[in-house]
Amino acid sequence: MQLVAILLVMEYNEFTIAREKLKKGAFWHFTLPALLLVVIVAVWLLRPAGVTAKDIRRIVLISIDTCRPDYLSCYGYARRTTAHIDAVAEEGVVFRNAVTPVPLTLPGHSSMLTGTIPSYHGVHDNDGYKLGQSNVTLAEILRQNGFVTGAIISAFVMDSQFGLDQGFDSYNDEFEEEIENNVISQRRGGEVSRFALDWLSRHRDEKFFLFLHYYDPHSRYEPPEPFASRYRDNLYAGEIAYADYCIGQVIEKLKEFGLYDSTLIIITSDHGEMLGEHSELTHGYFIYQSAINVPLIIKLPGQTKSREISHIVGLVDIVPTVCELLGLEVPGDIQGEDLSGYFRRKQPPAADRCLYCESMYPTRYNGNSLLGVITERFKYIQTTRPELYDLLEDSNETNNLVKQQPQQASILREHLREMLEQTVGRSKSDSRMELDEEGRRRLESLGYVTGAGLREDFEFDQSRDDPKDLIEFHLDHGNIALLLLEEKYEEAKAVCEKLLSERPGLGRIHKRLGEIAMEQKDIAAAITHFNKMVALEPQNSEAHRGLAAALVMQGKTDEAVKHYERSVEIKHDQPVVLDNLARLYHRQGKVEQALELWEEALRLKADWAEVLNNLAWVKAAYKEEGFHRPDEAIKLARRACELTDYNQPGMLDTLGVAYAAGGDFPEAVKTAEKALQQAHLEEKEELALQIQQHLELFKSGQPYCEGLESRGAVSR
Repeated sequence: MQLVAILLVMEYNEFTIAREKLKKGAFWHFTLPALLLVVIVAVWLLRPAGVTAKDIRRIVLISIDTCRPDYLSCYGYARRTTAHIDAVAEEGVVFRNAVTPVPLTLPGHSSMLTGTIPSYHGVHDNDGYKLGQSNVTLAEILRQNGFVTGAIISAFVMDSQFGLDQGFDSYNDEFEEEIENNVISQRRGGEVSRFALDWLSRHRDEKFFLFLHYYDPHSRYEPPEPFASRYRDNLYAGEIAYADYCIGQVIEKLKEFGLYDSTLIIITSDHGEMLGEHSELTHGYFIYQSAINVPLIIKLPGQTKSREISHIVGLVDIVPTVCELLGLEVPGDIQGEDLSGYFRRKQPPAADRCLYCESMYPTRYNGNSLLGVITERFKYIQTTRPELYDLLEDSNETNNLVKQQPQQASILREHLREMLEQTVGRSKSDSRMELDEEGRRRLESLGYVTGAGLREDFEFDQSRDDPKDLIEFHLDHGNIALLLLEEKYEEAKAVCEKLLSERPGLGRIHKRLGEIAMEQKDIAAAITHFNKMVALEPQNSEAHRGLAAALVMQGKTDEAVKHYERSVEIKHDQPVVLDNLARLYHRQGKVEQALELWEEALRLKADWAEVLNNLAWVKAAYKEEGFHRPDEAIKLARRACELTDYNQPGMLDTLGVAYAAGGDFPEAVKTAEKALQQAHLEEKEELALQIQQHLELFKSGQPYCEGLESRGAVSR
């Protein structure tokens, strides 16, 4: 019976060796019953392993933002931070060497949900990018195959305007509970789980895909009680423990509803956190392991035994793995690989894989980019002074082996070159976007640098400054946004002047100084700084935009128009600039040009309430031929009011004007009365006076009319 015992613990590929030994007669001394048992065991070993596609009725993908795996107790952290995640890991497959291709939230999740790397999907940063519609997401694939799809996210950086909502039937990005004092930019995990439990209650009887995003471990580290007290010596660990507690609520609800055993559960992160290693405090700049290693735990329905995999895998592998497990066609243009071989008796990805990683962040300061490839043992980073690390011997990446092992560096450099050749030329062209000032403020409240002109740099150019030499500059630059949020303008100005003395040719520092001057109402100084930025970077649309805004504040409308026009010439798809220029055109009486720009802005940024209102006003209030379109005005004004919950008095007034233009005076009166009440409530007495005048006209059966020469106000 010794053979039987051996076979009972064999893997499928090992059984082939035993079969050959049987053919050679090594075990023919066994009795017939024993041989029959061997056959039974062999059949058991050769059976198709794992669940079938029909066993997977539900999929829950959980992303814990900014989560280092070495802070999870199931990955070896000394304290019990993640009891609920540990319980899933005890029944699932734990990938101990998973990596993200980029240590930033928006591009990291773009890779997670598409199975492609940034050089293909085109998203390289949180500011100035969106996941273009030409990409295919996991949610789109699953919805096309009968799954109800839902997402609940917890930070503005993943707002639907950035394109991650593709394929989701519902995408919950409206936050109820405020964390930041001035800007609602994120919410706690408790609110995410509360919405998740409600979503599960409504869809428990359907096939579904639920994506949950927990932002809590992201800086600043401020876990709620009791986690703040329990982990007062390490608040980052406390944030992870709190996220685990919230995830536990979702897991318990799955069990309560009887869904746990039919659910594919994936727990991962978009990137890690440097925590001061290599002098970086948070993430986004370097691509060392602490920033790009992520947890990855996959539990199949019915799986009850844990397994650990040490082979290197990536976030890009999630999409093809889910598709393969469900028996769906895997998209052909992805860079990820199917991991289901680790669950089934089939060949998993090769152990000697090369995975891509990047950071374009240093290009903000005219430094070089960081382009890397990682294998199970080595990491190569292409930059001004290239880097090679033996990750098995030097996990902290402190001993650069480029000079000691030039051949290994050359091999990996060529792998990197091939990856870029295969993806950059095919990258998506619809990934760029223009963020408005409110959006920039919300991103900066999360600690991200915005408006600093990231450059997509895939060239192996070793003439630019090495990012390692710019880390202190980067840290100082990041502090400027925080100082501005706290309205510490003099401190922010001092930092800017220090940085400008170090890199006088960096126009973006002049941009910051210009913004500070505008906040301090020193318009002359603002114009000086923006003029310097224009001189340094004449093809920079932001430079002309900033100068135009300052000129408007100085009352120099004609000059402002020229610079807004130049900004649009350089970069047309700027809805905010188009709106600003349209307002100036409207003020100058160039109504036709204003209408064209507003319509273009609305095409670029759908459901923009202010622009809808402006278009409605012109089409309702102007009697000139070609402008007066009351039916269109009513539709536009209604939509603007819907988007603002019918509580903006200026937009309600526009709707009243539109109703009157169309001859519906009873509705015009009712709407104007509501607008008047709201204006008084908000103590907008000048606006209330205008609305009162309009109301008197409507009561007498007359519409409000405006000529080109009167140039009425918009977006009041």
